[in-house]
Amino acid sequence: MQADERTGTGAAGAPGDPAGPPARGFDVLFLLQHFSTEAERYADQVRRGFGLAHKDVHALNEVIQANREGRPVRAGDIARRLVLSGSATTTVIKRLVASGHLVRAVDPRDRREADLRATEDAHRAGRAMFRAMSEELLAVLDGCTDEEIEVLRRRIPELTEAVRRAGRRAGESGPDTVPPPGEPPDGG
Repeated sequence: MQADERTGTGAAGAPGDPAGPPARGFDVLFLLQHFSTEAERYADQVRRGFGLAHKDVHALNEVIQANREGRPVRAGDIARRLVLSGSATTTVIKRLVASGHLVRAVDPRDRREADLRATEDAHRAGRAMFRAMSEELLAVLDGCTDEEIEVLRRRIPELTEAVRRAGRRAGESGPDTVPPPGEPPDGG
């Protein structure tokens, strides 16, 4: 689903105001949306070749990122980040443990908890899965100036955090606050 490029949410006046011009940078949202969609398509295409489900890749990514940062990651963390039920999270983790991508390590501080660790097989698979995409993206980035790279380093994390905040807001407000298609946002 795409935002309406004619209206530009947040443009002159109320969100979706067709009379006002699109918000500054609104066209960049479409570029980012298109990039995100293509990255997901790539991931879907390659994950199948590795016998991984969609949520498996996201769970592995969460575990690998936490492991890199030296922070513990548990099933509950995965459930929250991927917006999964407890049973769905358990299924994903069991599948990844059985395939040799994850191991559970008992937390020495709380023996009831188990930290998740990515195995070397998971790291190898991740490198193989994303090699082609990394090579293509790095070739583009190689053509950027140092200043452009610095802007990306600074802005991409800010944009990522903005999407996280939006997700939290959407989760808090729920579907009741979103008007049906064709109905104005204020209900009138």
